[in-house]
Amino acid sequence: MRNVMKENRIKYPIGLQSFEELRRGGYVYVDKTGFIPSLLDKKYYFLSRPRRFGKSLTLSMLEAYFCGRKDLFEGLSVYDWERDWIEYPVIHIDFNSMKGVEPDEIVEELRQMLFEIAGNYEVSLPFESYWTRERYPIGRLFFDLIRLMSEQYKRNVVVLIDEYDKGIIEVLHDEQLRMNATDLLRPFFSVLKSADRYIKFAFITGVSRFRNTTIFSGANNLSDISLDRRYASFLGITEKEMLTYFQPALNDISERYGWSYDKVVEVLRDRYDGYRFTSEEEYVYNPFSLLSALDFEAFQDYWVATGTSKVLATYLKASKFTFRDLTRRWVSANQLGSTYTKENPLSLFFQTGYLTIRDFDGFNAYRLGIPNQEVQNALVELIIPEFVEGVDADTIGDMTMTLRKAINSGDVDDMMQTLRSLMASIPYHEIDVKLLEKHMHLCMYVVFLMLGVDTKCEIVESAGRVDMVAQTPWRVYVFEFKIDKSAEEALRQIDEKGYAISWEASDRKVIKIGVNFSSKLRTIDSWIAEVRS
Repeated sequence: MRNVMKENRIKYPIGLQSFEELRRGGYVYVDKTGFIPSLLDKKYYFLSRPRRFGKSLTLSMLEAYFCGRKDLFEGLSVYDWERDWIEYPVIHIDFNSMKGVEPDEIVEELRQMLFEIAGNYEVSLPFESYWTRERYPIGRLFFDLIRLMSEQYKRNVVVLIDEYDKGIIEVLHDEQLRMNATDLLRPFFSVLKSADRYIKFAFITGVSRFRNTTIFSGANNLSDISLDRRYASFLGITEKEMLTYFQPALNDISERYGWSYDKVVEVLRDRYDGYRFTSEEEYVYNPFSLLSALDFEAFQDYWVATGTSKVLATYLKASKFTFRDLTRRWVSANQLGSTYTKENPLSLFFQTGYLTIRDFDGFNAYRLGIPNQEVQNALVELIIPEFVEGVDADTIGDMTMTLRKAINSGDVDDMMQTLRSLMASIPYHEIDVKLLEKHMHLCMYVVFLMLGVDTKCEIVESAGRVDMVAQTPWRVYVFEFKIDKSAEEALRQIDEKGYAISWEASDRKVIKIGVNFSSKLRTIDSWIAEVRS
């Protein structure tokens, strides 16, 4: 029997936000301290990344560095580079730790947090002379705290602000509340400019890039590195890092499932990799999901949050965008960094991690795509309810689960029967196509893509175009579609044109499927399959 309680088992810092706890507790740490020297070239930074990408742990690491905690960096990249290890006073604000939802509640908690920091540094604020504690203006309080800490400790202050946009995202659905939150927080962020002479370094993180709005109008000195290719892998885990730090865990999974080492890497890559945040073609894994999968030795969906999905669904439904629009349109860097609008939700999907960069034209245009299977699975629940009609959520959930199992196991009949029922619920009049065959292609493509399957349509082969190819780590499905003809004719075309030859040399089963679509029923009428091992 396999011993699951192995000696020297890797300790994964899942959800851990304290760099000191991570280092003292013996948790594995993917070394990102090599970015510190380049960060010191400038003074003010802003970085947007999706939730659970390590933003909080990164700020905790920077806090330890600026506090001169040399003992916590032994063995890491920056340890030998830094010679002085000077201790600076640090103001570390974590908006995500605040419990309030309403803007005024957020500001009050922020005020209390600043008073607590003043107490920790034994700084005497002059509120008794000017204002009561409760009426101390948040901007003036922040400025006074920075100035007095700098004067008292004879060194400029380091300011670290985590998840700055929490108070705005909470009220994103209400434009008036969002404007109120912006107005209340603007004086706080404006201090980053007015207190410049007292600041050594400042770093702000968040999910959204509201830098183009008035919340940062008084702090226009921030260097936004969200799309900077030099920091493409600052957050997230590259495949090289995964292979370097987690090889024993990969071997354990290989042993447990009876797969080859390369197959384990392929499955992890398909499920959790694929995030690209800059023009540089460098991809990273979602760290929370990857570490969870390695820890539990299970390929589940760890990252998605229901609350975020609801916001996305609301914006998508209010817009005129279709699912294909989200992954086909070219957008500029400014559009990726713009404020969310219901007319154009692309920036929302990108900044929250549901879409990522797929192509860059070499100048200023980006095309987006779905990062990986985990996110695609989330989009099933997000988009299919908007895509079909007359089917309740529980039934949709059962159908998609059945469909996913059938695709993964190679049960063609179960897969096609479920597709037939699902496609019969899709309202034809809502799909802008001129031919029924195009309608069918779109339906099949969207359903497979949303189920986490690597799917491509109309692939050019030497003898013609393959209608659709869907690939899993174990199987390749080659489809040919016909309208009001026969499934046998569709399958015969796959063989005669050699559509499957490109995939038959792989180690995966190739399943050729001929499908006939009925214009009268507006769904799948018949199918026939042939399996090649």
